[in-house]
Amino acid sequence: MASLLSIQLTGMSTNAHAQTQILECKDAQGRKILASRCPAGSTQVKEVEVTPVTNGLGQQPKAKVPTQSLWAKEIEFKERQKFKAEQEERARTLERADDEKCYQNKKKLVSLENGLPYKTGETKTGDPIFMEDQDRVKEIKKIKEKLSKCKSTD
Repeated sequence: MASLLSIQLTGMSTNAHAQTQILECKDAQGRKILASRCPAGSTQVKEVEVTPVTNGLGQQPKAKVPTQSLWAKEIEFKERQKFKAEQEERARTLERADDEKCYQNKKKLVSLENGLPYKTGETKTGDPIFMEDQDRVKEIKKIKEKLSKCKSTD
């Protein structure tokens, strides 16, 4: 019994990846002995096949995946931060442009609604061209539609 325990301990301490030779031997009394070498006074019966160690689920242990170095992780983190900052800057730029358009439309609406002549251009001689009243009403409607899409900051 003691020899069987020593064989089990020997079997547990072996590396799963290294193949070991286990022999089944019989001693003079006919007892079965498992060992890497048959003891003196015993005869070899057969070689025992050793299966690789598996985890508790009967699966092979996973091969160790090489981990990313700390330096590479730091670079990826900084790239993600830079990309996020660029996206936020683009969003702020678009928001500022939209705010500016809304501001300009509000100014134009005030000047159209105050009833004073509204200059739309100049002739070749440099004389001003003023907006007609029916065009003014249409333009006010267009601007009010545009302003309805703006977020209110009044």
